[in-house]
Amino acid sequence: MIGIFLEPNKQLKKIIIKWKKNLKKKNIKGKFINHPPHSTIFLANIRNKKKLFSVLEKKIANFNQFKITINKTSVFKNDLFTGGDTIYLNIKKNKKLLLLQKKIANNLRPLINKKSKNMKFKNNLLDRSQKKYGFPFVGNHWIPHFTIGSIKNFIEMNDYKIFKKLKINLKNEINKISIWEIIGNKHIKLKEIKLGNKN
Repeated sequence: MIGIFLEPNKQLKKIIIKWKKNLKKKNIKGKFINHPPHSTIFLANIRNKKKLFSVLEKKIANFNQFKITINKTSVFKNDLFTGGDTIYLNIKKNKKLLLLQKKIANNLRPLINKKSKNMKFKNNLLDRSQKKYGFPFVGNHWIPHFTIGSIKNFIEMNDYKIFKKLKINLKNEINKISIWEIIGNKHIKLKEIKLGNKN
């Protein structure tokens, strides 16, 4: 699998790592806790990495840098993909971020392994997106976020009450995307591609 990620700045990264470490220290088992801090823009089964790099380098180089705001903590209760409660830092909806995702998804469509497009979802939006892009979260139904972890019944734990009360309002400059290969829980950074300069 190939993931196209946004990486957090130092201040945001510090908060994410602190929470991941806190869960590990308490021996709370869950998914994503050991993953590097990131926000997934796009995830798909792509075999031809060279082609992937050249397509993105051509198409993203003229996409101007922009800022995102991380504005609250939240949870995907009983997450469809993990069976746990996925806690995350929410990225405020941002037109430029949605445009960047669409640009990436549209340009990578010819490189997607066709079998991965066959995955079925009951939700029509997820199903349509999966069939078209090989990733169920492309478009306005996507909730951009930085994941901390996904833990079974986490909303019943005391740590969730603390997490929920956390006040957060951070800006993060988006001046690059990073491309990662994902094998199980292992994440290998393959390349960074810089966005264009601001006007």
